[in-house]
Amino acid sequence: MIYKHQYFILDTDSKKVFDENNKELRLTGNAYRMLVFLCKNKNANLTEIGDYFDWANDYSENHIRQYRYKINTIIGRDLIEYKNGVYSLIGEIKEAEKLENIQRNTDLLQGSDIKLEKDIMNKVKDIKFSIFPAIIASILLLLTFLDWSYGYYNFLRIVVTIVAIYYAYYLYQRIKELDFWFLCLIVIAILFNPIVPIYLGDKGVWIIIDIITAIFFISLIIKFKKKQ
Repeated sequence: MIYKHQYFILDTDSKKVFDENNKELRLTGNAYRMLVFLCKNKNANLTEIGDYFDWANDYSENHIRQYRYKINTIIGRDLIEYKNGVYSLIGEIKEAEKLENIQRNTDLLQGSDIKLEKDIMNKVKDIKFSIFPAIIASILLLLTFLDWSYGYYNFLRIVVTIVAIYYAYYLYQRIKELDFWFLCLIVIAILFNPIVPIYLGDKGVWIIIDIITAIFFISLIIKFKKKQ
């Protein structure tokens, strides 16, 4: 069955809702079922709507208000009115049997959306693994053996944090899981972050951390450059 309203069209066969411009709306679940029920009955109270959903579940006014809010928000109009304990659908509803033209327009819209998603995913997959950020960070870390001004160490924090975030982002996009390498990069980014600096006091401790971090970056290059 097709229900036609001034501001939406509801197709119960495909369980889809379209706006007045034939664009498909993402209205699902009990919000969709509530709209179907009101298209059939125009108005209903809490008990009637709850029985239509599932008589075994205890639906409260709060649940129905949420569904009403979702319908009004997604369609972009205040279509569901609540007054004196009754929910009413504002506007005239017409019934029809077919929705061929709307279906074709929606297919084109969905095809465009799918193509856009594929383009975005392809761009993500095209991100290359570069060894140069790790090499630069490693050199800067190993140079901490020398005496530098305080500004050098601030600069080092910024560089190491950016490099760690870059590789963490790359690994997460590729692997989609929190593995050992990813977690280590997060720890490095937190340890070296310049926004909320972590002070360990003794320079010797930081030299050891710098060496370990440099070795980690070099190991990262060896491991993932081969995979690339």
